[in-house]
Amino acid sequence: MDRYLVISSDGHVGLPPEQYRTYLESRYHAAFDEALAKEIKAREEREKLFLIDDFNTMWRAKVGDGLEGAWDGTIRNRVLDADGVAAEVLFPDGITERNAPPFGADVGLNPAASTPELQWAGARAHNRWLAEFCAEDPHRRLGLAVIPAVFDLDETIKEIHWAKKNGMKGVFFPAVTDKYDMYNHTKYYPVWELLQDYKLPLHFHSGATPGYDMTQPGWIGTYLCEFAFWMTRPLWSMTFGGVFEEYPDLKVMFTEAGGEFWFPWMIELMDIRASVKHTSGKLGDYNANMSMKPSAYFKRNIYVGCSALPDEETTESYYKIGIDRILWGTDYPHPEGTWPSTLEKMILSLGGLPESDIQQMLGGNALQAYDVDADAMWDIASRIGPRKESFIRQAAE
Repeated sequence: MDRYLVISSDGHVGLPPEQYRTYLESRYHAAFDEALAKEIKAREEREKLFLIDDFNTMWRAKVGDGLEGAWDGTIRNRVLDADGVAAEVLFPDGITERNAPPFGADVGLNPAASTPELQWAGARAHNRWLAEFCAEDPHRRLGLAVIPAVFDLDETIKEIHWAKKNGMKGVFFPAVTDKYDMYNHTKYYPVWELLQDYKLPLHFHSGATPGYDMTQPGWIGTYLCEFAFWMTRPLWSMTFGGVFEEYPDLKVMFTEAGGEFWFPWMIELMDIRASVKHTSGKLGDYNANMSMKPSAYFKRNIYVGCSALPDEETTESYYKIGIDRILWGTDYPHPEGTWPSTLEKMILSLGGLPESDIQQMLGGNALQAYDVDADAMWDIASRIGPRKESFIRQAAE
């Protein structure tokens, strides 16, 4: 075929905030009605604190109704067709497009952002709507069930069963566990076993960090230097905790962490720490839970959702991570993503590489990672996928 299959690892969806009421259990309606205006106002204030208010105003004016693809399936498919994207993995949204799920069940999924009961209610509301949204076009929409897993394991297991029954293709957990147990705790073993048996990949996404004093200078730069750390903290807690030793078929995705520079360093660091050198030997045999080097578990269990790979000539970092570990993503509808210039950015990032490597990163790895209908994906790609010749021309230049 003369086109590439593209499966984006990073798409965001969510209803206009007031519309989530329909999907909430009625016992939470009063709390929702009370919180709605406050949440909308708080989101607007955070836009100003993040210094993105003016930027977002210009962005929204530039792209018009394309932003409504966050909840409108017809518009979303129009955008995907123009981008050459056959399918995408769907996370909830945050503050960018003002359509995050209620009660802190957004892309940050920070345990400190809400009371457990309310965050669970918001997550279930989003999941129920998302199941309907994905059912409209099940081949193109790979929904992730939002699960505040740190609060209640029984509820977590129930929601995983629901997710599998209702066509979800993975689950999204909080990366920041705050005062709750990290994912190396053995109490999570039933969760890992269920996800492995159901072939539902576990996802973490950048966003949440511990709180900052947003009134003080320099906090944004601090956040930009730290967010990848907090998002990938489960990587080393699960690795050194023996999770991947016990559950060799569990797949875990880390999305939007600056993968092109962050993960090569993290892989090397974990291997160094696992070697128990003279400088760390006094800490004991802390790698007893592993029969392999951390990098070997990474190559088997981990995928990196690289949203909008960098526009640079060097592609060495892709190979340091592993071509078979990278899941390319658009980050639609966020302004830091590739849309509405996706083809141009694809070519800048991947042009000139071997065709097989390009296809692996754009969609081949996703076919291996998710339980999807590959024939249906390729059929869509045959109509709208980016033409391979475009990438060859870039190489010739």
